[in-house]
Order: sequence, then C-alpha cells, then structure tokens
Amino acid sequence: MQALRTLPLFLVAVSQPATQAAAAQADPLGKVVELMDTLAAKIKKEGEAEEKAYADFVEWCDDASRNRQNEIKTATAKKAQLEAAISKASSDAAAASSKIEDLAGSIASGESDLKGATAVREKEAADFAGNEAELIDVIDTLGRAITALDREMAKNPAAFTQVSSTNIQGLVSSLEAVVDAAAFTSADRKKLLALVQQRQGAEAGDEDLGAPAAAAYKTHSTSILEVLEDIKEKAEEQLSDLRKAESNSKHNYAMLKQSLEDQGAADAKDLQEQRAAKASSEEAKAVAGGDLDETVKALADAKSTLETANTNCMQTAADHEATVKARAEELKVIAEARKILADTTSGAVDQTYSMLQTAAHAVSRLRTHADLANAEVINLVKKLAREQHSAALAQLASRISAVLRFGAGAGEDPFAKVKGLIQELIEKLEAEAGSEATERVYREEERG
Repeated sequence: MQALRTLPLFLVAVSQPATQAAAAQADPLGKVVELMDTLAAKIKKEGEAEEKAYADFVEWCDDASRNRQNEIKTATAKKAQLEAAISKASSDAAAASSKIEDLAGSIASGESDLKGATAVREKEAADFAGNEAELIDVIDTLGRAITALDREMAKNPAAFTQVSSTNIQGLVSSLEAVVDAAAFTSADRKKLLALVQQRQGAEAGDEDLGAPAAAAYKTHSTSILEVLEDIKEKAEEQLSDLRKAESNSKHNYAMLKQSLEDQGAADAKDLQEQRAAKASSEEAKAVAGGDLDETVKALADAKSTLETANTNCMQTAADHEATVKARAEELKVIAEARKILADTTSGAVDQTYSMLQTAAHAVSRLRTHADLANAEVINLVKKLAREQHSAALAQLASRISAVLRFGAGAGEDPFAKVKGLIQELIEKLEAEAGSEATERVYREEERG
C-alpha cells in the first residue's frame, strides 16, 4: 500500500517537459567528446546502481520464494495432521456412540431384572407371612389344647384312655370331650379337629400305599395327648423350615439386588464418561475442521503468492536483461563515436561534422535535461522497489526504462506510455488491496 500512495509522485515527475535543448557549444568537437564521456560515465554509473538494485531484488526473490516454499511445506504438513486428527476424532466419537448404546441397554436390562426380582421377592414375602401366621396359630392352638388336656387328665384320668390311632371316630370323640372340657372357642375347636383328622388321613394314606409310619408297627394305640404333641412338633418343624427358606430367599434377593445395583452404578458412570468422551471428540473434530479450512486457504494463498512472485521475478529478470543489452548498445555507440572523433584530423572538419551527425543522432536522446528527469524517475521507482521489496515496482522500473529508451525512437510519446504503466499499476494495487480487505472481513466473520 505504501507503493500505492507514492505512485502519484511519479506522475508529477514524468509530466515535466522534456523539450529543452542542450546548451550551445562554443567548441563543438570538444563539447561533443566531453558530452560523450559524461554520458558514458553516467550510463555506467546507472548500470552499476541498477545492477546493485537488481542483485538486491534477486536476493529478495530468493528469500520470498524460500519463505513461500517453507509456508507451503508447513501448511501441507499441518493439513495432513489436521486430517488425521479429524479422522481420529470421528472414529473416537463413533466408538463412544457404540459404547453409549451398549451401556444404555445394559442399564435398562439391569433395571428390568431388578424390578422382576423385587416382584418375586415381594410375593415370596407375602406368602411367607401368611404361612408363618397360620403355623404360629396352629402351634398356639395345639399348645393351648395340650395344656387344657393335661389339666383335664389330672382331674379325670379314666376319661382319656388310650385310643387306636386308626380309629378316627374314637380320636375325634375323645378330642371333642377335651375341647368341651377346656371351653375352647368354636373356631379353635374346628381347627383342632381338622388337624387331627388331617393327621389321621395322612397316616391312612401311608398305610394304603403299603408304607405305614414306623411308629405304626409298634402300636396303633396312643393317647390324645401324644397325638396333639406329635401334630405340634410337626407344625414347629414346618415353621422352622419355612423361616429358613424365607431367610435364604431374602439373602439371595439382597445379593442379587446389590449386584444389579453395583453393575448399574458402574454402567451409569461409564455412560457419563463415554458421553463426555463423545462430546470432546466432536468438539475436537469441529475445531480441527475449522483449522483445516484456514490451513487449506493459507496453503492456496501461499501457492498463489509463490506463483505470482516467480512470474514477477522472471519478468523483471527479462526486463533487466533487455535493459543491460540496451545499455551495452548505448555504450558501444558512444565508444564508436568517440573513436571517430579521435581519428578525425583537424583538416577534415566537414567530414567530421557529417560523421558526428550520425553519432550524435544515436546519443542525442541522452543529452537533454529530460534525460536527467527520466533517469531520476527510474531511480526513484527502483529505490522504492528496494525499500518496499515490491516485485511490481521493480517490474515497473524496468518497463519505464525500456519505454524511455526505445519509445522516442519509434516516434511515440514515451511519457504517455509511462503514465499508462503507472496508472495500470495503481489500478492493480487497488484491486489487490480491495481483495485483501474483503478477505479479512470474511475471516473475521467466520471467527466471530
């Protein structure tokens, strides 16, 4: 942009008139030789300055090319790293999603199993409570019956003789006498009679199957008290077995519940971790994606800048080569003209003037004040090119030099061409500046 602000100065410089003629010569031959030497020295000095400026420009081209190549290498490596990071983040997110699905299924299954086990346990507990209450009631009833029977037997032993255990009617009659004497309630009386009938029915069933109880082989005659005590003992055994079974069921349920809850807690923790891992992977993927977009853009810009710099540097090299060639031709013409003057004798003035006209025509364009202005313009452009490291200004200097050296000989106005070149460069720089501003706004909007 500094070059863009300084370019109008060139328009002022090249707009100065170039029509002033050389000063009148008192000694034509001496003045011509002196002018030739001055021009030759000036051309050589300009050539040395231009060579130095060109060497600096070549060095800048090399540095710019090397820097852009390093940028391209770095951006290419970064692009590969970001692509690998995106691929890994995508893979990690997919793996986390799969684990999340498995863990969610495991948690749901565990909750369902625990719910089913709890329902079974509740039913078992309810059944146990009912059976336990029933057995406790039976044992209590039998205990009271035995106590009552002991009292009655003490009062009237003959009334409670031993009866056959197979004679159900005899047992029932004897038991009815006991419960009547003990003043049992109607419900307890029915329950007690039902227990005795149930016991006797079970023994009868065993005998029908040919497998009577061991005690049956010893005797079928027993007292009412023994019958009741036997029933009470069996009821107590059933209650003990029932309670043991309930304890085992309760313990097994507690172990199963603890296992399912522990597994559920572990799965819930893993689920939370996997969700966090998935979110982290997705965030890393998004960040890497944004960085990749910027890197791809930077890589494209670096390649474009390198290509532009190479093109400008090659064009400047071609322009410099043309300038060197033109300068060599000018020095050759001056040297030949000076040799002619040196070989000319003082008696051949007319012939010398004729020859000088030819030589002077070749160098006349270098002898005016306009030539000095032209040289100053070119030197100013080259100086700015060196200071700004601008390939565009260096190329402009070479093109101005070529136009000023050869444009006048073709009968064209060289200054009009120079103005056109400067105007063309201004428009190009303005377009580039506008493009850069648009790009900055776009990047800021993306980051915002």
